[in-house]
Amino acid sequence: MKLGASTSCFYPLETEKSLKKVVDLGFEKTEVFFNAPSELDEGFAKELLEITKGSGTEIISVHPFSSFLETNCIFTEYKRRFNDFISIYERTCHAAAMLGAGIVVIHGALDKPKIHIPDDRYFERFNLLIEIGRREGVLVCQENVNKFKSQSIDFCKKMREALGESYKMVFDIKQTVRAGQDTFNFLNEFKNEIVHLHLSDNSEIGDCLPPGKGSFDFASLKSILDASDYKGDAVIEIYSKSYDVEKELKESKAYLENLWQI
Repeated sequence: MKLGASTSCFYPLETEKSLKKVVDLGFEKTEVFFNAPSELDEGFAKELLEITKGSGTEIISVHPFSSFLETNCIFTEYKRRFNDFISIYERTCHAAAMLGAGIVVIHGALDKPKIHIPDDRYFERFNLLIEIGRREGVLVCQENVNKFKSQSIDFCKKMREALGESYKMVFDIKQTVRAGQDTFNFLNEFKNEIVHLHLSDNSEIGDCLPPGKGSFDFASLKSILDASDYKGDAVIEIYSKSYDVEKELKESKAYLENLWQI
């Protein structure tokens, strides 16, 4: 397992400038969080690749800007709206493929939308997203997200049953804490489906602390992943308004590399 950082750590700095900071910090892996439709253009992907060229930093995943649209535009009962918006995900998957990223991270639908979304429609539409990714050679994965359907272990188990081997998960520590879930129960249940990790620490003072600044048991996390023969990587994802991000990322990188001996 290699360690990275998400460009979202520097939001609202522009995506390309955020990527340059991650590269300059010496991370081997990164996740690119797109923040505008224009960032899905091929020209922008080439600009990002130029930033990473020769740096030793690999883009391993992307996060679409359009997560806030998914409840009403992807999982909607109004099929024409779905047909109009699905192109965003076609472009996202194509951009991921251009960047060499193997993973696209999806939030999905809110847990309590104004208009009910049946599980069977959710699974059908998500499977269509998976097929779009497959055509580009990338995995479209469900992230566990607080206040979304995927915050629930039971929902994710039903989704896994419906999608079979196509079901893959991006596991985010802070999201389990925010949702009131037991992080290690969630981890153990889906350890064989998890392909990507979002790392943060937590304690009684907060749920999105830099790794090493809270009380989360990262050693046990690594042990569980090693025992399940985890093949993915991990990126630190914290939010810039609370921290001196570059300083905190440097310290978290050193902390995790020492603890995990990577």
